[in-house]
Amino acid sequence: MTIPETTPNHAPAQVRAGASREKVFALAEVAAPLVTAGVMPLLDAQAAAAVSTFLAAPVLVAGANAAGLLSERLLADVPGGDILRAHQRPFLLSAVTTATAAATATVSGLPGIDALLAGWMTMPSVSGAVSAAWWAATGLVAFSLRRVLATPKPHAAAQVVDGPAQAVLPPEVERVLQRWLAHISGEWGAHPGQHLSLTGHGPEAWEGVIDAQPGRPVTVTAATVSGVYRVPAGQVVITDGPHGSAKHILVHLVAPAEDQPQYGALQALWLQRVARRGGCMPGTHLEEVTPDPATGGVAAWICADDETDALTVPDLYTVAGALRTTPLLVSVERTSNPRRAILRMMDRSPLEDGRPLPGAETLRANSNGYVQLGTGVSGKPARVQLYDPKGGARHVIIVGVTGSGKGGVLQLAALSYHVNGVAMIYADPKGSSNPDVEDMAAYAGCGPEQALGALRVAYAVFLHRVEESRDLRAKNFEPTPERPYVVTILDEMVQLLGDKSPHRAEAGWIISILAAQGRSMGMPVALCGQIMNLDQMGSDTSIRDNVFHGGALVLLRSDSAQKSRVDLPRSFDGIDPSQIPAYWKDDEGSLIYDPSVPEDDPRRTFGVGYVVGPDELAEMMRAWILESAAGHWNPANVVIPADFPGWADRDTIATIPVGPAANEDTGPAWMPASATTTAAKEPTAEEKILTVLDERRDPIGLEVGYLHLDQITDMTGVTRKTVENTLSRLVKKAVVVRRSPSAGEYGLPLTDER
Repeated sequence: MTIPETTPNHAPAQVRAGASREKVFALAEVAAPLVTAGVMPLLDAQAAAAVSTFLAAPVLVAGANAAGLLSERLLADVPGGDILRAHQRPFLLSAVTTATAAATATVSGLPGIDALLAGWMTMPSVSGAVSAAWWAATGLVAFSLRRVLATPKPHAAAQVVDGPAQAVLPPEVERVLQRWLAHISGEWGAHPGQHLSLTGHGPEAWEGVIDAQPGRPVTVTAATVSGVYRVPAGQVVITDGPHGSAKHILVHLVAPAEDQPQYGALQALWLQRVARRGGCMPGTHLEEVTPDPATGGVAAWICADDETDALTVPDLYTVAGALRTTPLLVSVERTSNPRRAILRMMDRSPLEDGRPLPGAETLRANSNGYVQLGTGVSGKPARVQLYDPKGGARHVIIVGVTGSGKGGVLQLAALSYHVNGVAMIYADPKGSSNPDVEDMAAYAGCGPEQALGALRVAYAVFLHRVEESRDLRAKNFEPTPERPYVVTILDEMVQLLGDKSPHRAEAGWIISILAAQGRSMGMPVALCGQIMNLDQMGSDTSIRDNVFHGGALVLLRSDSAQKSRVDLPRSFDGIDPSQIPAYWKDDEGSLIYDPSVPEDDPRRTFGVGYVVGPDELAEMMRAWILESAAGHWNPANVVIPADFPGWADRDTIATIPVGPAANEDTGPAWMPASATTTAAKEPTAEEKILTVLDERRDPIGLEVGYLHLDQITDMTGVTRKTVENTLSRLVKKAVVVRRSPSAGEYGLPLTDER
């Protein structure tokens, strides 16, 4: 993580200093009592008294040091002050045992030293107890310093980046390291063995990593660091590190500026609630927290830690809960970089106010065919592509529950088609979904039968263009005023494509063909409905997949399963359309439904959702508010497919079934035969068997014409198992008779037997 207003300028450095000095001091602490006991008896009385008096000073210093009476400033100024602080207890024990040996030799001479060193062998006795205590204290000094004596602790080896390999630590960094060693990680510190590695240091803050012994957790607290460095505990941030025995630490040496309190707080909250182990986005941190003029809040980069390969974005509901806000006030947008995403937090969403359509010209497509239907939370335009200059027309699918604003979005899409010279064929099975779209359409069918008729008209135009394209050997569709793009709009699609629709077979057949092949003929499809469940879309995956992957999806408030109905881009990770509430709710807002709030009032989340195509990023957006398209479109500019020779007969065409429902062999002269004849259909196994047996029937009708099971299998080309099962079923229905169970011969019954 980066330190605000600070640029890290040091490589990681272990908080250790003066290993050789520390080891020499430790050796002196261990040897002093023994050397004093051995040398003092050899001195005369005057010299022994002088040495004893001199050794009283270390006892006083060690006592003051152990009691904490020596100030930090004094220890910082005294050479080896950090060692004194780290060796408080062993230094005190060594000084006391050394003074005891000196006093004993001065008062009692050699007999006294003998009793001090060997008196423990006379236990139990007073001299034995004193001797045992002296040896125990001397041994405890050596035991306490065993790590220093056995292996020198690695000391700070930090160097200035781009500096010489043996660069000396700056004084301010050295002070941070020494304090940590003396008060926290040293032998007698608050948390021994929990060492600090500095990763950055500046005038306002420093940061690093706390490492504990392998397999042990870091127990250093903000309160401990606050006391050592004399900063408020609120300016110390400790969060999970790269593994279980490490933690990140950030210490602000000065309080954040008054105009930037939320930035540091947001970083701290992210590390504490979101990036923690077990949080919704562990192994991440925030960078470049900055004001966001578009939202009035803040924006920041979400970055993966070094140990995290790629970001995993949870649903916004979880992120909002971790950040103590609501899903409408937080946005997480993926980028093309799998290790970075954009976080936006705001106090009030810019989408809440809603924006009316500035004018019909706003919907005019750019050179690449993109049209702006609204604005995203970041201020970027929310766009769909009507056509691709190189790839042909583009489909659109609009999904949302009742009241989500899908009708308004469809009206905007229709108005954009009108403004951009696209002919519209509008199918509205409901009959009254969008009167303005009906008026703008070149042909509109309102009602179940009429909507199906509109699809038939669209299919007839499509067939004409297929024939024309073949004759002209045209590879790509090039629109002209006489040969424009023609969009087929199916509103309330479940009314025709749902499993309960009597027109499902024919309507699904037409939409499937237009979805798969219409783009190359300049005939896109625009579908509008509540859900994208397969049974509501003709039970044909090609409809759903071709429309989505061949265009754009506008996903408004809906159930959470809708985002998994198609293979959405990774940019949709973490987005849940079911979490878009019906209203913008304040914390004190009422939970009671208010029916007096009109549908298009900005307090409703009308038109709030996501726009995404296979090559677009998804972010929450709100469509332009347009109560009615009246006044925005010109009846004189309604476009028709003038290239279609049968346009004058469109009402007649609308009554002629096509595809699976076709029941006539001929049609108007302009219509290709394929428009009215039934599509070739593979006969079923039962039909093949009955056809073969019928050919074997006795023309006179005197006897049954039997065929063996093997013959039937060969003649029908159906697998033997299927033939056996089908014949068994037909025998039970008395449609087929069997000569003998052992013979395996079958035939059609005589007329009087049937």
